[in-house]
Amino acid sequence: MKKSLSAIIFTSLLGTAYCAQASIAYQSDDRYIYHSKAASTVTPSSPYADFNGSWWAWEAGAFQNTSLTATGMSGTGSTYAGFDAAHYGANAKSSFSVTFSVDQLSSYTLNGALNAIYYDSGVYAKLWENGSEIFASDPYATNYWSNGPGNFSQSGQFIPGNTYKLDLYSYSIYSDYHNESWQFDLTTSPVPVPAAVWLLGSGLISLVGFARKRKVA
Repeated sequence: MKKSLSAIIFTSLLGTAYCAQASIAYQSDDRYIYHSKAASTVTPSSPYADFNGSWWAWEAGAFQNTSLTATGMSGTGSTYAGFDAAHYGANAKSSFSVTFSVDQLSSYTLNGALNAIYYDSGVYAKLWENGSEIFASDPYATNYWSNGPGNFSQSGQFIPGNTYKLDLYSYSIYSDYHNESWQFDLTTSPVPVPAAVWLLGSGLISLVGFARKRKVA
């Protein structure tokens, strides 16, 4: 009876480890939007931060709407400079920059799109691991020149103990008719415990049972 109970408890613990949901631990949240005429930055808060209504409709502005959860991140951001931007010396930035780690080995998928009108504006997406760049979107992807989205996709694994940073950024300079935007969705899921662990657990249970049987004999 005790042996059966031990086996049930051990198997339950293994099942719990197998099904446990990976969790993102956020270390640094440096999201912001910026407008040169305001000479200040604003960190987005739920549900969004918005400069668009603060200045001339045809000057410049920035927008960002993002979400951080225990299993992923998502959002959109944009900047623009209208026909008065050059006259007013206006520019705007929308920056998503978040540093994080994971509590267990996790698979991830990063999907998104970049959109810009002119080549000399700034828009990009980057992923870093321990300070080294492991992914960078190509801002000159197909349709970039014609105001069409340049889609990007990346997948891999996040390793416990490593530090990661995700950056998305757009910048509209003081030149007329610039319009940049970014969109992304990062999802994570725990990597399943290998079958070898289950076999190891079964083996340990058998050894415990065998040892007890010998001791009784």
